[in-house]
Amino acid sequence: MSGNRAEHHYAHAAVRHYDDAVYLHDDNRLPNADHHFGFAVECALKSMVLRFTAATMNPRRPNSPPATRPWVADPVTGKAAHDYGHLPWVAADLALLTHGRSAAHLSAALGNLGAFDSWSVDDRYLDGTTVVEAHVTRRRTVAQEIITLHEQALITGRLL
Repeated sequence: MSGNRAEHHYAHAAVRHYDDAVYLHDDNRLPNADHHFGFAVECALKSMVLRFTAATMNPRRPNSPPATRPWVADPVTGKAAHDYGHLPWVAADLALLTHGRSAAHLSAALGNLGAFDSWSVDDRYLDGTTVVEAHVTRRRTVAQEIITLHEQALITGRLL
């Protein structure tokens, strides 16, 4: 697989953000740990969406640059029906990964994504005083589950 493909970059970014988050969490640097756990999950999910669904990074219009985030085309119009930006994503968006597959472990892990319902990429601009250790610890657990499943999918070529 080409090292220039978006799913390759998302896969490596997921691990990098997760490793940084663990380091920061262990050092009690909760706001940045929390932020990196969210990015780790987001990147792993984007990698899986690109590998296992019809999502693409292709240009949205002819002669345009590639998309900046994965998107799925409407099967009738061919226009973007949905794109995958920052967390939180709604559960229905992620059903794309498990529909028609026996992906019980992934389904269970995706069911835990509620831990990120209050996570926002915009929190990077806040002073960090609202970060709760219990939330960060829960997000660490969920991120670890998603990263593990993502790595298994990379090895086996299928969602488990």
